[in-house]
Amino acid sequence: MADFETSKSESSDSFLPQDVREYGKKEYWDRRYEEEDSFEWFKGYDSFRDLVLQNVKKTDKILMLGCGNSPLSADMYHDGFHHITNIDYSSTCIDRMTHKYADMTDMTWLEMDARKLTFPNESFDVVLEKGTLDAFMVTEKDPWTVSEETARFVEQVLQEVSRVLCPGGRFISISFAQPHFRIPLYANDEYRWSVQTHKFGDCFHFFFYIMEQGGTLTQQQRDQADRFFHPPDVTVMPVLLSDSEEDFLRRIEISPPPTPPV
Repeated sequence: MADFETSKSESSDSFLPQDVREYGKKEYWDRRYEEEDSFEWFKGYDSFRDLVLQNVKKTDKILMLGCGNSPLSADMYHDGFHHITNIDYSSTCIDRMTHKYADMTDMTWLEMDARKLTFPNESFDVVLEKGTLDAFMVTEKDPWTVSEETARFVEQVLQEVSRVLCPGGRFISISFAQPHFRIPLYANDEYRWSVQTHKFGDCFHFFFYIMEQGGTLTQQQRDQADRFFHPPDVTVMPVLLSDSEEDFLRRIEISPPPTPPV
């Protein structure tokens, strides 16, 4: 197997924003891309290459959603995936990446907002995003409750993804978000796709979501989405505890509920 140059990304410490809300601003990314040569979110291509090979053909037309300055597209190009269209809403990013990878003549780089794709319907066999949605959801303080603004942003992106996918096409989303937080956003019959989940990584797992156009959701996924967006009202009654009982409760480590099968 080839060794891909995903380890040459510069340290991002100097580019960390003072406020995470900066991740949702185009001006922040323009400034960052002016100075930063490359940065790979999560793991590099080698870590999930097998999953890509199982779900993407070398002849597929691929849309890279929010490409940033990641070497992922170049790594895939070297691996034989030549029909890649890269978009990002930062013109600075697109200008630099166009110049950097000018020798990869089959790849294209376009300035575009993922919520307003200008491609015709059914233009791509695969749409791939890696950390793009995560970056715009980082301001959410409670993973169990998504704000209306963020939910609308994600909905606009997914509507466009569904529109430009060919019948049988795949939307691949690579994220650190666990299934019980992310599947409810993807499990919408309006998008006309099925949802599958794989994970990769060693000590810390990342998730590889595959949405296949023309597939159907399971009833369990629909119910999961409904519970996520319409949680039951719970009335909490105050309880008086003795000092010893309160100390005991402080020592309990609360874990998230187990991930349901998908």
